[in-house]
Amino acid sequence: MALHSNTNPVYVAFLFIFYYVFITAGSGLSSESSSGLLAPYDEHYYRGVRAYFRDDWERAAEFLEKSISTRDKLLRTRRKCHDECLTAGDDKISKLDKEDFTLWDLGILDWIQVRAECVRFCMGQSFSPAALLPVSLDIEYEFGTRNPYNYLQVTYYKLEKMAKAASAAHTFFVANPSHLEMRNNLEKYRRILGVKEESFQDREREQEQHWEMYDAAILAESSSDWVKAVKKWKECVNETLKQTEECRAQCVMMSQVIPEEPDTVQGLYERAADLSLSLLSCKQMCVTLVSTRPGRVSAVEDFLPLQLEHLHIAQFKAGDLKGAVETLRSLLLFYPTDSDSLSNLELYTQTVEVNTEAQETGPMQEIAKYISRALQEKRLLYFGMANLDFKFSDPDLWTPEDIVPESLRETWRAEKEKLHEKLKQGEKVEEVDDSGFYAGGPVPVVGVTITMDDQRLNGTNRVVLDGVLSQSECDRVMQLATVAASMGDGYRGRRSPHTPHEKFEGLTVLRALQLAQDGLVNQSDARLLHEIGETVKVLMDSYFRSHSVLYFAYTHLVCRSAIPGHQEGRSDLSHPVHVDNCILEPETRQCWREAPAFTHRDLSAVLYLNDDFEGGDFFFADRDAKTVTAMVKPKCGRLVGFTSGPVNPHGVTAVTAGRRCALALWFTTEKQHRDMEREEAEELWAADGKSVVKEEKGEGESALKSARSGRSQGKERSKDRERVTGRRDEL
Repeated sequence: MALHSNTNPVYVAFLFIFYYVFITAGSGLSSESSSGLLAPYDEHYYRGVRAYFRDDWERAAEFLEKSISTRDKLLRTRRKCHDECLTAGDDKISKLDKEDFTLWDLGILDWIQVRAECVRFCMGQSFSPAALLPVSLDIEYEFGTRNPYNYLQVTYYKLEKMAKAASAAHTFFVANPSHLEMRNNLEKYRRILGVKEESFQDREREQEQHWEMYDAAILAESSSDWVKAVKKWKECVNETLKQTEECRAQCVMMSQVIPEEPDTVQGLYERAADLSLSLLSCKQMCVTLVSTRPGRVSAVEDFLPLQLEHLHIAQFKAGDLKGAVETLRSLLLFYPTDSDSLSNLELYTQTVEVNTEAQETGPMQEIAKYISRALQEKRLLYFGMANLDFKFSDPDLWTPEDIVPESLRETWRAEKEKLHEKLKQGEKVEEVDDSGFYAGGPVPVVGVTITMDDQRLNGTNRVVLDGVLSQSECDRVMQLATVAASMGDGYRGRRSPHTPHEKFEGLTVLRALQLAQDGLVNQSDARLLHEIGETVKVLMDSYFRSHSVLYFAYTHLVCRSAIPGHQEGRSDLSHPVHVDNCILEPETRQCWREAPAFTHRDLSAVLYLNDDFEGGDFFFADRDAKTVTAMVKPKCGRLVGFTSGPVNPHGVTAVTAGRRCALALWFTTEKQHRDMEREEAEELWAADGKSVVKEEKGEGESALKSARSGRSQGKERSKDRERVTGRRDEL
């Protein structure tokens, strides 16, 4: 029998023991030798943080950057050495087939020693022995949450290197989208002269390219560009497999802590088995790591099968029947008895019945290898659970039952059923809104009438009110939008973030006031924008019978315009179906209340200013994001209000001609999430001797600061800096 490292993981575990011995051997663990070997990245990080708190900004930038670059090189070197040493010692394995079986174990140890020596030599070419030791869990957390970039953005701000500060801030924010201070900092950077849009780059983007491809594929599907969708889904599948292999290689190469003495006496083989199972568990958990977006808590379940499902449909619609058959047969490796997939396969093979080659096409080779390897690893892991008291959490829903030992099947079935129920939860009879708001309260503003309520809107906690604005008020705000929106909050007439067929402009209350102070718009029009928001707040607070004090979360005047010449054959939406305070997952009908959703939002409202455009209708939808439950046609003074949670998915149909303008508002009961921009505008008006309606305010927050840790946010106030927010969302 020929033995390779990928097929006998129990003995591979000895690699850890030898590797640990080799890298810690020698005369001391100096952090950096005269030969120029790299020091531990955690040492650079500690030095950088110490310099940061001493306000030694030059040294802080130097060491923080060194920590990031050294860690990046460590990961790359591990992968390089993994590949270079993959076949080291294989000649000794081949001899075992011809020798006495009683010497087989010694031969295995000889092979492992050769492999470990190769790894030690390869890694030792670039790194000092100390740099190869495990780092603490705290350091792993710091880099996992991208906290070095949190320090760097302030450091570069102090050094007046604004482009670098913006890049660091953006990189941190991608993985921490609920960090309010960083959101505000980013908006400030966008308004600093000399900071260009290309400065806002994710420096960790290389590890996330499969998500860019995933989003590009979804976008191509939404515009029915099936040829492009096929291309992007193939790229996404390949990149997902590549990132998974990268993660698995890191599991093999990273240094392991060898326990000094376990609670129970174990022999060499028992320890080797435990380390081996830990290695396999690490490799299996790469599925979860690769399928979790930066800044998200939960992984996308069945991430790879999901991509294959999208790919075979796109291939069929693009006319690539052979490719569709190949992809569908790959998907069936995950779920061999899935009725929908089997029906689709029958359809595809009937469609290509004259093409024998297409009919006989098998699954993708790389997917077949992926499945085979995963099943081998799962068998060993479940064996360890049943016989060695090993703890393992299977990351896959597709694991077949026959992999699980009989003694574990009852528990396994119960857990799997529970997970499936959580994911399905679909066939609901009636949505229940647990927000604590109840529609049906009084409408306290004279001239405002209820046009549509829950019953007419086929839902819960929804309302359409008319008469909120007069035509002259609509005209004034439209004029404000015309003059100022293109100079507003950063979109500046660019293509919409939701569709390439529309332009998007936005304006906040604070920005309107600043433009008024510069003489670009009328002060009265800027104040009208503020006053309209107060009227909407009164209406929402009363009609939905708010159970606690209501605060503005964000106010945004938005206009979206159809781009001439880009409307033919259009099938996308101006704003896809979404929920305002959670992440909607139509496939499972779940709505995950976690970042990057604005989880603090409680009530949503959109006040329309015009109707001289085509399309642009607001609609409520079911959680499947396909079934429309109610449509609302915009017109001057019409307000749509609703609770921000999962009972109210909504979207906007394509604007195919003209310009659609509306004032979008969100409200929260959480004081710490109130709109600081709005309060700053009120303070500026008050300083000019003009009274405005103001909410009770708590302690302010500075516009630019580091939270000193990714786990907390500071509360110091800085009056000499501009406060901004960046909650760019609209209805």
